[in-house]
Formats: sequence, C-alpha cells, structure tokens
Amino acid sequence: MWKFLVCILKWIDCRLNDLLGGGFGLKDVFTIFNLLGGVTSIYFSIHGNIKLAAAAVMLGYLGDVLDGPIARVTGRGNSFGGELDSIADHLSQCIAPAFVVYVFFRDISTPLGFALASILIVTGSIRHARNAAVPFGFSLCWNGMPRPVAAFLVLSFINSHFITWFTGGVWVGVALVLVVSIMNLVPLPFLNHHGRKLQLYVKVLVVGSFALCIALAVLFPSLFWDALFLIIFGYSWFSWVPMSREERKSFFDAVKAWKKELNKENC
Repeated sequence: MWKFLVCILKWIDCRLNDLLGGGFGLKDVFTIFNLLGGVTSIYFSIHGNIKLAAAAVMLGYLGDVLDGPIARVTGRGNSFGGELDSIADHLSQCIAPAFVVYVFFRDISTPLGFALASILIVTGSIRHARNAAVPFGFSLCWNGMPRPVAAFLVLSFINSHFITWFTGGVWVGVALVLVVSIMNLVPLPFLNHHGRKLQLYVKVLVVGSFALCIALAVLFPSLFWDALFLIIFGYSWFSWVPMSREERKSFFDAVKAWKKELNKENC
C-alpha cells in the first residue's frame, strides 16, 4: 500500500514538473499552501480579524511541515524548492504575524503597533539573512528562536485569555514581542528533531502537545490559544533540557565557528 502511494505521489510530481518546469514539483504545492496561509493572514489582518489571521498562519504551517517529507518521498528536493520554502516561511512566519501584531496593538497606539511590527520584521529578516549567508552547521538545534516558534508564541498570547485575565496583560504582550524579537538573534539552542533520535519522554510530550491542541481546537476552541501559548512557552524555555552537556558544548562551539565565518563574509 505504501509503495503504491509513493508511486502515485511520484507520478503527480512528474506531471507537475512537466506542466510547470523549473524544478517545480509536488513538494512546492505544500510550500505554496504555506505561502497562501501568510497571504490569507494578511488579508484577515487588514480587515481586523486577528483570530482568523492567526489561524491562517497556523494552517499554512501544515504545508511547511509537509513539504520536506514530500520532497524526500518523491526524491525531488532541489535548490528551487529550498528557495521557495525560505521565501514562504519569511512571509508566513515573519511578515504576516507582524501584520497581526500591528492590528492588535494599534488600538492602544498606532505608533506602538507600527514599532512592534517593525521590530519583528527587522529581527526576523536579519536572522534570515544571516542563515542564508552562512548556514548554521549544528543539526540538533536551531540557532536562536525559530521563526515559527516566535510567530506562534506571539499570536497565541494575543489571542489567549491570558492577555485579559490580569491588569496590564497588554503590556505583557508588548514585552513578549520585544523578547521574542531579541531571541530571534541571540545564539541559544532550540532543540529540533534532525540531529538524533529524541528521548522517549520528549516524543511523548511532543505527540501529547499536538494531540491536546487538536482536541481543544475541535472540542473546546475557546481554550486552543491558551493551551498553544503554554506549550510554546514551555518549549521556548526548556527545549535545551534534553541536550547532554557535550551536545550543549558542541552547540556553542558551532556558534563560535558560525560567527567567525559570518564575520569573514562581512570583511
């Protein structure tokens, strides 16, 4: 059954490439789904609906999750797909969330909303340019807060009940945007699933978190953003915990080498 499905996917991939050429394949359909999630989010932001704008980013992220596996299954990973994926990620996980931030905070102060949105875009763009100039060579971790994490952390908080449950919640949101922007650029480890097999308890936490969010989205949608914020906040602070001491040392050694190469590029 799996072999038959792979054959079907490869056939679709070939037909898309015959039709559009230029390295385009099935993987890029999912990348464009991610891209359109960002475009849709901007549309809803313009019309003042920040919940739907945030939801569009979340749905678009499914395309970002799936384009890599599809590329591996079809055997069609290429430079075109990598560039398209990078562009789509920047729009959907940096530009579009900044629109949501602006629309939310402009009710307090238009200059404040503009400033916060600008900071998110500038720091996210610097992060993108740095990694494009010199790719970071430590596969187990991202260097600095990944753009999806930064986007989901901000979007979930401003759509959650936490922002209204206590006095000054909005200003906590301002601080969160500033901290997230800084964390885009600070060389700290954020664990991913690429470098090695993760511990069983980590897998259980990840699967459980996804299952909880899906269940809440279906059964108790009013609590979805609260749960997502707590999950992403927990990851942001504790993702380094499963790393061994040697892995942490290797990470910071890789950061030093990356900075040295980046500075060489700039000289």
